[in-house]
Amino acid sequence: MHKQLVFGIVLAMLLMNGLSACGLINDQQQANGGDQTASTRILPAEQPESTRRMQSTAPVQASTKNPSPWGLALDEERGFVWVAEPGCEPQPTCQTAFAAKIGKFSMADGHWIQDFSQPQQYSSPLFVQVNPRDGNVWFTQPNSDAIGELSPDESRFQQWNTTKGSTPYDLVLDKKGNLWFTEYNTSSIGFMDTKTHKIVETPTPTSGTEPYGITLDPKGNIWFTENTKGISQIGTFTPTTDGNISIKEFPIDTTLLSQPHLITAAPDGQIWFSEGFEGNITDFDPATDNVTHYKVTTACRRVNNCTHISGISADKQGNIWFTDSLNATVGYYIPSKDIAHIQPLSDSNAHPHDGLVMQSNGTAWFTEQFGSAIKGDIIQGPALVMWPKGTLK
Repeated sequence: MHKQLVFGIVLAMLLMNGLSACGLINDQQQANGGDQTASTRILPAEQPESTRRMQSTAPVQASTKNPSPWGLALDEERGFVWVAEPGCEPQPTCQTAFAAKIGKFSMADGHWIQDFSQPQQYSSPLFVQVNPRDGNVWFTQPNSDAIGELSPDESRFQQWNTTKGSTPYDLVLDKKGNLWFTEYNTSSIGFMDTKTHKIVETPTPTSGTEPYGITLDPKGNIWFTENTKGISQIGTFTPTTDGNISIKEFPIDTTLLSQPHLITAAPDGQIWFSEGFEGNITDFDPATDNVTHYKVTTACRRVNNCTHISGISADKQGNIWFTDSLNATVGYYIPSKDIAHIQPLSDSNAHPHDGLVMQSNGTAWFTEQFGSAIKGDIIQGPALVMWPKGTLK
């Protein structure tokens, strides 16, 4: 009888604690007032956190199942890789606007999990970012001048229009969870409050700059490239909560030949960017404004159009990874040793382009826009590729 009484008391206490916890969650949800960056949603990992599969130690190549994979983003909290699949070659937009897909892959081994097809009123997603706080995926739509959000748990898409003809391109989330993006055709920097969906667009001080890549540095400042030939500049600003910013620009090439493409920040605060057809990656020192160009292109594998250094990403050791889309190589540069390690892909037409991201454990992820057409290669066509740390010596 005594044991039964004790058991009953313990059970009642557990139930009361459970109800209190539920009440706390409900109160928090109400207090958040729809704050997307403070979501209390359960993190739907590929498997429960305690049993999630170990990441493959061997390189993996997976078909994206859809043409022209472009930007990609990692959700390390939940174990997913997200790939924008515009289904076309943007120059800077596709010839027509049409709904496309965003692919979801496993971070454990790169295998395909699911495609999320856009509703018909949407258009080709180009770059993607994941909000680590709630797992939602943000993306740009250059063809329809819009910013989109995918809520994977509900398979729900939302979008908000930017200025007509603005052509939003690359995007980044700041430390407060707000979104910043480049607007290629109107030469502006866009801001979106991810809670209120307020949009602010600020022209660059120099007109006609065609901003392309954008990134966040360790101090929380934002940097971007200006891609127009004959301008050769990068820009920076301190993000604000209302979207009103003051942009400062820096010249990066006195010959004005450089067209800076994508951009990344190293752990030490140095700013690195790819230089497209020049075959360079370039280091900008924010403390001194010094600019140093490093040639990383290799012997030409094609008859024409030998090089376009496209993707760029810094790992935790400060190595600078890059892709050469026209020469179909992927490599990394070690600044302290002035050495580059470069690996050609099997097919010289694979076209590893703007999709390159480094995982925190040193794993490299990149997309091949065209992939391999070589007979005997296991994966044919557009692909997502995972190189675990140490794959490229």
